[in-house]
Parts: sequence; structure tokens; C-alpha cells
Amino acid sequence: MDHLRPIVIEDFASVAYATQLGPAPQTQWIEIDALRIDDRYQRPIGQRGKIQIRRIAERFRWSRFAPVIVAPIEGGLYAVIDGQHRCHAARLRGIKSVPCMISMVDEVEQAEAFAEINTRQLAVTPAVLHKSRVAANDPKAIALELVLSPAGARVVTPRHQKELKRGDTFAVAILYKLQEAYGDETLKRACEAIVQVGDGNIGMVRAPVLQAYCAVFEATPALRDHPELLDSLDSFDLPAAYQAMAGAIVPKGELRWRRLATALERHLRLTLKAAA
Repeated sequence: MDHLRPIVIEDFASVAYATQLGPAPQTQWIEIDALRIDDRYQRPIGQRGKIQIRRIAERFRWSRFAPVIVAPIEGGLYAVIDGQHRCHAARLRGIKSVPCMISMVDEVEQAEAFAEINTRQLAVTPAVLHKSRVAANDPKAIALELVLSPAGARVVTPRHQKELKRGDTFAVAILYKLQEAYGDETLKRACEAIVQVGDGNIGMVRAPVLQAYCAVFEATPALRDHPELLDSLDSFDLPAAYQAMAGAIVPKGELRWRRLATALERHLRLTLKAAA
């Protein structure tokens, strides 16, 4: 049960409350026929919105359906403050009624609530999504974990650089792409080559670094599979090479991480040749 934590507020001192709570909302199921979209503040449904609605409908489950926030208007109808895409998807699935939270507010506060909900909500980061997919036994997420864990790398939620430990990364999006592009063995070896040398290169399991290492190992399998690879990389100053890459003037069209790849390959060829 260590993964379960209570709701605590000890860290929130001296909070200044700018608003009153307002009337408490009610919750009930409302027929979709009684819902209306107020175009004075709601967004029109464009092509991207239609794609989102289709995706929700195709994967519809009540466990993923958050209650729609509505406000009563004339004629026994309700204006949708938040959830118009979910409502369209529900109708597309043939559903007649949806759970709603009814907020007793006027038209002005409806618009204010819409703006507040859609501009100040916390974005769900790829790292958080990955962890939820692992918990849900998503095949792709599990496959990525099977690569990262033996290599000593792990996905963490975004945090300050000083809080990172050996192997921590939140470059999840590029990890999925590299696994698909280069395969498990090359990605695993790249993670090992970053994490299992020197002091662990804390904070260096980043997108450009991963791209550079995977590219070098894919192009030269002899370097990737060399038995003395990790020993060779003990003398490679990755943070310094990263800073040199980041500060370099790169011609238009050139991928910056290729500068790091060149430095890495040069070091490996020199040191492994000397060792041989």
C-alpha cells in the first residue's frame, strides 16, 4: 500500500483566497437533448476537435468519462461549460444521458469558468502518462520498461535537475520513438552507455543524448557490442560534450545532436583502438 497517499496540505502556507466558494453544485444525469453549446464563449469544433471526438467515441468507457460541467438556462435546458467534446462522443456512441455537475451561475460566470478551466488546468506530462500506462499493463509501455530497467534507467515525473538520481529521465516521448526506430538492443545499450559509466551522468538521459548514442551504435554495431565499451566511456566527459553541442553554432538544416554523435564516435574509435 506504499503507493497510496492521503490528501495533505501542510506545504500550503499563507494561501490568499481571492474568491468565495459560490453555490455548491449538484450532480445528476441529464439527457444530451437538453444540453446546449453557447457559441459566445465555447470553441467551434474544427478538424482537430472532430478527431478528438472520434477518438473518445472509439475508446469510450465510463471509467474515463469525467462529469460534464453545465449551468441551467431558460427552457429547462443546460449550457455546457466544460465537456462538449465528451458530449458529442457520447452521442456518437448512441448514449442518451451523461453525468453532469450543475453549477448555478449566470452567463458571465459561465464564460469565466470556461476560460479558467481551459487555461489553468495542469497539463498531463508524457512521463505521467507513461506511468499510468505501465500501471494499466499497456504493451508498449511494458516493452519500454523492459528495456530501461536492465539498463539502469527509469522514467520519473518532471522535477528540478538537483533532484535527479542516476538513470532518471523524463524524455519519454523520444524513448518510444527511438525504441521503434532502432530496436530494443540499441536503445538499451545507449542507456547503459550513459548511466553505467563514471559518476552515472546524472541528468544526461536527455533526448539529444539518446539520439546521438542510438545513431552511433546503429551505424557502428562493432562499437555498440565492444566488450570494453563502458570502460572506454569512463573517460568521456559527456556533460562537457553536451555543453559544447548546445553552445555550437549549427548551420540551418543540421541536427544539433549530430555534433554530439561525432564527438562520441571519435572518442570511442580512439580509445578502443588504443585498448586493442
